[in-house]
Amino acid sequence: MKKTYYKEINFLRFLSITSVVIYHYFPKIISKGYLGVDLFFVISGFLISLFLFREITNKKFKLLNFYNRRIKRIIPATIFLLSFVSFISFILFTRIDLINYSKSLIYSIFFSSNIFFWLDGGYFGPSDKLKPLLHLWSLGVEEQFYILFPIFFLIAIKIFKNINNLIFLVFLISLISLLLNIFLLNIGGYNPAFFLLPTRIWNFGLGILAMLIFVSKRKTHNNFEICIYIFMIVLGFYFQIPFLPSNFIIVFFSFMLLKNKFPKKFILDFIINNKLIQYIGLISFSLYLWHWPLLIFVEYYLVNEAGILTRLITLFISILFSIMSYHLIEINFRYKFSLKSLLVLITISYTIFLLFFSLINFQKKISYKVNSPDFIGSASLTNFKCEISNYRLYNNKRGCFINNNSDIENLEFVIVGNSHAQMYIPSLEPYLKKYNKKALLLPMTGCLPTIDININKECMRKSKEYFNNYSSDESIKKIIIATTWNHKQLYDGQKFINDPNHLRLAKSILNLINDLKKLEKKVFLIGPIQIPSYQLPQNLSRLLKFNHLTQEEFSKELHVSRDVYDINFKLINSLLYKELKNNFIQLHKTQCDRQKCYYSNNKGIFFADGSHISKYGAEFFSKSFEIIFE
Repeated sequence: MKKTYYKEINFLRFLSITSVVIYHYFPKIISKGYLGVDLFFVISGFLISLFLFREITNKKFKLLNFYNRRIKRIIPATIFLLSFVSFISFILFTRIDLINYSKSLIYSIFFSSNIFFWLDGGYFGPSDKLKPLLHLWSLGVEEQFYILFPIFFLIAIKIFKNINNLIFLVFLISLISLLLNIFLLNIGGYNPAFFLLPTRIWNFGLGILAMLIFVSKRKTHNNFEICIYIFMIVLGFYFQIPFLPSNFIIVFFSFMLLKNKFPKKFILDFIINNKLIQYIGLISFSLYLWHWPLLIFVEYYLVNEAGILTRLITLFISILFSIMSYHLIEINFRYKFSLKSLLVLITISYTIFLLFFSLINFQKKISYKVNSPDFIGSASLTNFKCEISNYRLYNNKRGCFINNNSDIENLEFVIVGNSHAQMYIPSLEPYLKKYNKKALLLPMTGCLPTIDININKECMRKSKEYFNNYSSDESIKKIIIATTWNHKQLYDGQKFINDPNHLRLAKSILNLINDLKKLEKKVFLIGPIQIPSYQLPQNLSRLLKFNHLTQEEFSKELHVSRDVYDINFKLINSLLYKELKNNFIQLHKTQCDRQKCYYSNNKGIFFADGSHISKYGAEFFSKSFEIIFE
């Protein structure tokens, strides 16, 4: 590849890494800066396919040599990072956070961190600040692509010798991947669409497509085209096209930019050839590795979000680590170390990582001192998550089987609502098993179950579709509804309305229940509980561990005045009980006494985060659900 084009690639790497780093450190500046990773994927597709195409057509390609170069490029710098992060995590983390970290470590060294973080709750959750390796999900996707693509490409070139046929094949595969991505988004599968290689192939595919057009057409952009394409890439960090993936603008215009050569004299050469921009492009991989975990460690200790000055200092330190990693690790291992020496390093490092994992996870069950940091932290992220094997399509909507692994026929129970319906599944499971009942959870992912109001227009559409499905199913006899109760503003189909006392929501739920009663459904509604105002087990365990609060201050965090609950919910509880009687499950009567509402007892913490009940919390509330099965 010509050096001039290499500089243009470095400029795109600069755009990628700066957008990601700014998003993580100063998210208000670039609202979708995380999409810089998608630009990385397009660049990777272009560069790797160009290298392979030239070696294959010149009959110089050797698969082992390709893997050798990829290993030298990625593994040493990653091992260096993982060693540092593991050491700091061992010192800093509570036990539950260390256990979760050790699992992410093992997935990371075996090129599958994207799968781990998909199963662990996603990329945008409130617990992201507990995951120093979260950013390595993209490395998992890339490594899977690097393993599979050379073999596929070699076979494709031998079968489809005409480059136009190759272009059509890559276009077709990319289109299928894009359609799969859109399909998953439409059924609520945002996490698999975000994390998994099959739904990311089109990102790489458009880079490959750009390469094939680049080498076959040999056309040159004019200045205006390049300016427009760069402008659209930048615009993609702030806007998206409705009904398409949020990264579509960036991926498509990256393809448009890469498919032709740059002119010898480009109007923005002074920017593209800027030494600082080029250097940041060069160290982009190391900077990507280091910028996130260092920020996580700082905020893990501080508990609260770091201030601007602290973030700037942390970013400066991240850049220093990146420079050191690039010059001492990346360059040295890529050019000065033999593959044999590298394999010895990998063997030793992986052995240490596996021993580290074993040390953390294979100990006998430990009981924690009541209200110790580990006692509190042990509830973290233990809320119910549906097993992947239990997901099924129910009338083209995503559903989760409970106590049933065979079919969706003769389902007597359906649990409807957002994640605050899902969290009660462990409370219901003992009764489903006892009475041998099948149930289906219909998770509305952030949306209310109501059909005449909701949190936005899209949620209203989604809830109506779900309602039409489960209400018309004659096999369903009992419906359990649960939802969040903290929304102060709701969408009524035309405009947003204020609902400070939740009366509008309560009346909407009653309307929903009345509609279901007309269809001879028996409906149970789970009422509101008092939730913490922050990520309780995650934050409180660290506040206590790092002595950020006194014992008296700590004790006050485990309960709240009953008046707080009554101000918010007494009115609607009275209304709902009057209409529903015993079909209204009032969990607050278990959680609260006349003076206080509690977040824990001597056996455990009731909450897994700031609002979802923990594994122990589900057990604690379970007795209240027996009435549904009587």
